[in-house]
Amino acid sequence: MNKKRIVTAMASVLLAAPFLRPMEVDASQRLNELQQQEQQLRKESQKVSGEIQSREEKMAALEKEKAQLEKEVTALQADIDTLVVEISEQEKEIQRIKEEIERLQEEIAQLQKQIDSRNEQLESQARSVQTNASASDIIDLLMSAESLSDLVGRINVVNKLVTANQEIMDAQIADQNALEENEKQVKAEQEEMEKVKAQLEISRNNLVNQRLELDDKIVQIAEKYEMTAEERDSFINEQAILAERTSTLNEEMKAEKQRIIEEERARQEAIRIAQEKAQREAEAKAKAEAAARAKAEAAAAANKKEEATTSSNSSSNASSNSSSNASSNSGWLRPANGRYTSHFGYRVHPVTGRRSFHNGTDIAGGGPIRASRAGTVKSASYSGTYGYRVIIDHGDGYETLYAHMQPNLSVAPGQRVSQGQQLGIMGTTGRSTGVHLHFIVYKNGTPVNAMNYIR
Repeated sequence: MNKKRIVTAMASVLLAAPFLRPMEVDASQRLNELQQQEQQLRKESQKVSGEIQSREEKMAALEKEKAQLEKEVTALQADIDTLVVEISEQEKEIQRIKEEIERLQEEIAQLQKQIDSRNEQLESQARSVQTNASASDIIDLLMSAESLSDLVGRINVVNKLVTANQEIMDAQIADQNALEENEKQVKAEQEEMEKVKAQLEISRNNLVNQRLELDDKIVQIAEKYEMTAEERDSFINEQAILAERTSTLNEEMKAEKQRIIEEERARQEAIRIAQEKAQREAEAKAKAEAAARAKAEAAAAANKKEEATTSSNSSSNASSNSSSNASSNSGWLRPANGRYTSHFGYRVHPVTGRRSFHNGTDIAGGGPIRASRAGTVKSASYSGTYGYRVIIDHGDGYETLYAHMQPNLSVAPGQRVSQGQQLGIMGTTGRSTGVHLHFIVYKNGTPVNAMNYIR
């Protein structure tokens, strides 16, 4: 009986085995899938954690940079406020000088009127004496006195006449001296007013440039940090206030700049005509001298050997080439002290890290930036790339650009500058990685290697 039960149980197990194996396989496969999903979730969790940490670090760095930019904006606002005060004081000074000149001119007119009146009185007395009396009449007046007291009385009358005329002459001389002194003072006041006007023009130009720099920094903040509507409205309100402060300057500056440009254009045209005339005369003279030298050399060469002639010509050519090189490098001044850090041509950009063309020459150091040649200031403004920059037109197809300078430039557009005159101070404004001068030489509008001129 027991044996039969055991056999029956074994048969049941054997019959059920095919159905148990698929169930075990399905459970194992499901477990593997769950484990894989768990591992995938862990990986994704770690990735998200890493991204969160990276975002937090980036946000911390951006907040730090935002705080620095906000400090710069505050500093620029303070500089602009200072310039506005300076411009207001300069305008008050100009108004004071104008009023002083008007007062002096009124005094001059009054003095001239008094002088003219006395001149008419003296001329009338002179005509009266000439027609109605003479020196003998005065003697007869004295000689016809009937008594000593009558003589004394008549002498007193003559003395009074002479004294009155002397007083008129003294007053006339005093008024004439005062008139000349007032005219000198008017001239001095006018010269002082021109100086204040020139400084006012520079201050206004610097105000506009610092406004551009402020706008550029505000744009940077807006782009990097996606400011809230409230913050954006705050900056827009600040811009509106600045626009209101500077709007009255724009029309005046446009008119004044146009006047300066027209005057400078006429002057440059006169200079160009004179230079062309001098160049034609010099070329004609050079041709005549070259022809005379060629004739003399030909006559001398006829009496020498071919080898000596060849040697002489080679020496002459070498001398000519040397002179040409010296001439090509003359007339230019190195615009700043310091070391050359980047030259004209292709290079790896210090900010982007990409290979790109560098259109200028970089000089690192510090101190004043000076005009490489004389010319007219074409632009003295702020650019997001070049920062505070000055462009000078030299009038012969050449222009030079001086970039990344500190605020408060020393020149304004339309101003004539001499070679070596200070334009500003070396800085690191705009897209710059350190204090340096980015110097460009343009020939007919195309950048060329500055080292061919300032070396």
